[in-house]
Amino acid sequence: MEFDYRLKVFYVAANTLNFTKAATELFISQPAVSKNIQEIENAVGTPLFERLGNRLILTKAGSILYHHTQLIFEQYNQASYEINKIIGKENGSLFIGISTTISQYVIPKILAQFVASCPQNDIKVYEYNSKRVEELLLRKEIHLGITEGLTDNRSLKFTPFLKDEIVLVTNTQNHLLNKKEFRLNDLYNIPLVIRETGSGTRDIIEERLRQKGIATHKLRIEITLSSTESIKEYLKYSKAAAFVSIHAISNELNANQLQIIELTDLNIERYFYITHLHGGLTGLPETFLKYIQKHKNHIYS
Repeated sequence: MEFDYRLKVFYVAANTLNFTKAATELFISQPAVSKNIQEIENAVGTPLFERLGNRLILTKAGSILYHHTQLIFEQYNQASYEINKIIGKENGSLFIGISTTISQYVIPKILAQFVASCPQNDIKVYEYNSKRVEELLLRKEIHLGITEGLTDNRSLKFTPFLKDEIVLVTNTQNHLLNKKEFRLNDLYNIPLVIRETGSGTRDIIEERLRQKGIATHKLRIEITLSSTESIKEYLKYSKAAAFVSIHAISNELNANQLQIIELTDLNIERYFYITHLHGGLTGLPETFLKYIQKHKNHIYS
């Protein structure tokens, strides 16, 4: 089933509020984006976008059309899925936003098995930090999110997916390891590498440390990096330490490149969560959610 391409161009442009970004996402030129938007504006008889300084914003008419376009695409995708199911071509769309740690070290295994069981589907995975995943869910740009923590947003439903532990690690040649016992207060004397603001891992670390009475603003932050992979590589050449997910370092532990620093009075456990908007899921997103809940214990045992 095909859809009016101009409406898709408007939808992407309204999502990004940037014609250049919309063109990149749609694999067309910026003039082509402008042409399609102009044709829709001519059809509805009023502007859909306006400039406010250097910013592009939706007009009142544009906001109304954007809201209904979201609903149209939701119904279109569901109709396409149900019709294809009837004719024996059970495919559909599944857009997932996954926080960085989970995307790199946890989800590939179960995702590969799901894709093998449901071929010929339009499945896209986007890697962002937890805060960005939540934003995309609320804007209905993705069906599901898999994140590293909970929020108090009542529009979202969170379901525990997999238990995780966050540990403090450093390279195996670090003189810090000469110390026999580490306590929380020792953190003030250890140079640390941390994730960027908005990272679910960083949020939970700072929350647990504050609960234990640690003044996080007094910690010795050596550098901030935007991915766990960057942190692991940095640690191999540094005397610093970092808090990371245990799922992210199994290869480095086995290769004797990194070693866990045991803190006697700190244990950080958490769950990874599957999250989506309240109101239930349909089509391929619902199928994936049921699959992951059914097979997670077997795959990650």
